[in-house]
Amino acid sequence: MAPRYLREVELYTDARGRSRVLDELKRIARSDARGRRAIQNKVDLLRQQSFDDALRGRLIKKPSATLYVLRVQSGPVSYRLPFFEPPCRGGAIVVLTSAVQRRDLRGDSYAELLADAERLRRDRIERNCKGG
Repeated sequence: MAPRYLREVELYTDARGRSRVLDELKRIARSDARGRRAIQNKVDLLRQQSFDDALRGRLIKKPSATLYVLRVQSGPVSYRLPFFEPPCRGGAIVVLTSAVQRRDLRGDSYAELLADAERLRRDRIERNCKGG
């Protein structure tokens, strides 16, 4: 029987052990329980699919060579969750960096979200992958 999940999902945690994405997910759970369930369901779906299948099915988007964005729709509310694959883990995990409502990504906000995700990606790789 094939494994249920192709990869695990982790939340980005900084050097001090804090996780902004965890805080964002908790805030979403308090204000939009349906949205939080939708996010969890999409994360589980991401764990089960290849990236090619997820891209074809529009579950994820690949805005750069190193970043992906998980797309979640919950009723009228859309969320965007940037993530990356640490190269030292051989595709066994993805790391979510934030969770933002799509409506908050006007103008330069989307580019700033991706720039922040890239900064967090480099930080995590430097701290957790030998040779950075």
